[in-house]
Amino acid sequence: MKIFILLLALFCFLSCNSPQPSTGLLEIRPIDDLRAVIPLSEIADSVILIQLDNDNILAGYANPCLTDSFFFVTTSEGPLKYSNEGKFLQKIGGIGQGPMEYNSYHTVAIDTYDKRVCVYSIPEQVVVNYSYDGEFLNRIHLVGFPNEEYGPPFIIQVLNGKYYFFYLSMWGLADPYYWIVTDGNGNCIGTKQAMGQPVPERTSMERARRYGRASIPPFNNSLMYYDLFNDTIFRLTDQGVTSAFLWGKGEFRLDPSTVDVDEDMMVFTMFAETKNFLFFKWIDATFKSPLSFGFYDKKKQVFVGTKKLLDDLNTQINIPLRWGFTYSPKGNREYMIGRIDPYELPEEILQRENIDPEGNLVMVMIRLKDE
Repeated sequence: MKIFILLLALFCFLSCNSPQPSTGLLEIRPIDDLRAVIPLSEIADSVILIQLDNDNILAGYANPCLTDSFFFVTTSEGPLKYSNEGKFLQKIGGIGQGPMEYNSYHTVAIDTYDKRVCVYSIPEQVVVNYSYDGEFLNRIHLVGFPNEEYGPPFIIQVLNGKYYFFYLSMWGLADPYYWIVTDGNGNCIGTKQAMGQPVPERTSMERARRYGRASIPPFNNSLMYYDLFNDTIFRLTDQGVTSAFLWGKGEFRLDPSTVDVDEDMMVFTMFAETKNFLFFKWIDATFKSPLSFGFYDKKKQVFVGTKKLLDDLNTQINIPLRWGFTYSPKGNREYMIGRIDPYELPEEILQRENIDPEGNLVMVMIRLKDE
């Protein structure tokens, strides 16, 4: 089976001397070369395991966000706060009908600048803001927000006091928006409308469509947003929207009109930019092969991919790729955060790290190289 990964052509800010595309943008194209394994030491200088304690039984887990003294994770019951050692500290807010509660939690953003936890509540379309210590701050009613015929926004981000709401397509329906931006008072100040092409129902494209769009956590005071059906990967800043990268042309691209997908088509489930790297995770559009992981080293101008990511800095085992990776800065360092279940760790590691083999999940804190 032919496996596609990415060949990155450098653009101006990466200081490349080779000829540039006419757009001047980095273009992502496929090649077929996978390493048998990539050691984490190529991108990181340390790996730390943090098990979330058993004081709170996790109902879902997503989007860890680090601060200097603690971190947050989101669950199906709302955001939770933990110490840097994984000790449960408190739940932020709660589900209810009160003015200081969220009616039905949908998505959460951690505003590291103003030190707020921002919860988007449905169906009333409000943002409920809390301090890092869980103190209720205010409720922001979104003015002129569209109805949720196509579903609510699936990600909220906060950047420079503005709320950014990013949408996921509804299978088989035309999609009205990529994103909506409001000011701090909930007034709409910008939108990006989608192409509005329906996806055929009851086809294998439905699952691929689910991963067709994503918003990248804030990096360098900007956000990124991609849609696999659009040629452009967008960068959003306080000054506006620009084109950041381009998807190359070829048979690996998905098309909304496609009824049957094949193993040569790619579905990206992660795309993240950091100071020194671009990170990707993808699977073929049939979802039958294992996930692949790749990165582009901006300094070395090298791109590699693999189906096995080896932790050669701590556990000496392969890091599971089936779970998501989240980018989060902490202080002046950057982390990619994965996860592993305790039963996947050798007995030696369980004892050395004091991990409960029947306890909650273990966060894999991958500290990226700074130089």
